[in-house]
Amino acid sequence: MEAGKVRSTQSALIGGSALGFDFDGIVSVVLALAPTDFYKSMTTHADHKIWQDVYRRKTHAGEAYLKLTIIDDVLIVSF
Repeated sequence: MEAGKVRSTQSALIGGSALGFDFDGIVSVVLALAPTDFYKSMTTHADHKIWQDVYRRKTHAGEAYLKLTIIDDVLIVSF
């Protein structure tokens, strides 16, 4: 993430905005994740060969549900 290799889905930007988060705010939530926030691993709906980790993190705006996927060395964040 520090190398700038992070992207957000459009739905993550919309959902994050509804909770009061811009892109940098979403990144801050990702950076604050702790092992106890881990919920499960699952495949993506579009491609069952691609795995993503799902986290639940409490924020000042309520609980956020995040899906993190790495594709071509880029972290994709669904929020």
